[in-house]
Amino acid sequence: MSYIISFCDCVIYTWSMENSTLFQFEDVQLDVEGKHILQGLDFSINKGEFVAVIGASGAGKSSLLRMFNALASPSSGRITFRGNDIDSDVQSLRRNVGILFQNPVVFEGTVRENLLIAGRWDQTISQTLDHEILAALDQVGLINIELTHHARDLSGGEQQRLALARTLLNHPQVLLLDEPTSSLDPKLAREIMDQVEELREALNLTVIAVSHDHLLMRRYAKRVIILSEGKIIGDGDFHTLDKSHAFEDAGLLKNEVNNAT
Repeated sequence: MSYIISFCDCVIYTWSMENSTLFQFEDVQLDVEGKHILQGLDFSINKGEFVAVIGASGAGKSSLLRMFNALASPSSGRITFRGNDIDSDVQSLRRNVGILFQNPVVFEGTVRENLLIAGRWDQTISQTLDHEILAALDQVGLINIELTHHARDLSGGEQQRLALARTLLNHPQVLLLDEPTSSLDPKLAREIMDQVEELREALNLTVIAVSHDHLLMRRYAKRVIILSEGKIIGDGDFHTLDKSHAFEDAGLLKNEVNNAT
């Protein structure tokens, strides 16, 4: 059985319900100013996966993550989302593929105003929309935060949760994490990641995370992609790649991985 879903007045996406593949990378290369940043990437990401992207500094992790929502485009090769070229409708893509950055993006104004920047509504707020906003805050553990509270007065952990709630209001299928806990203490980092994992299970999200915290990712990701000098040198579960010495081959000795960026 196949379904057709239309987003706005834009490109129509079609896919078979039997096909769980969200992203497909085919011989993808990224060159910047004549330098090879990523080379020969061939892999797919399936619906519902939690995938960690690990590598030493300069391995190309952040560049790869940006490709999943067309913030960066390949120099050659092909990337598809649900079987369609990833840049065929960037606006729809970015509604479906949300991103949480290392430093949460918090704008001047109230919690409500920050959430409305999600892009689905204008400044006319009905009671129904307030209920939806409150539901999103509840999902990320901010149910006691007043909508009129000044967003920049929130703590670092609360701001990260607010950014997550804003992303959820677009009902994404995929959540990209770009070092989202690196500025938080270990307790808060685990709380945020616990929240992400609960949301992944409840909403059937696909999560792709770049993180320097190798040990933290082991608690959540069932699959890890290891990058070295722009190439994938390992793709599988942590235990298998530990035995294959892929981390060491990427310059990430076990007692050093936690400090890698």
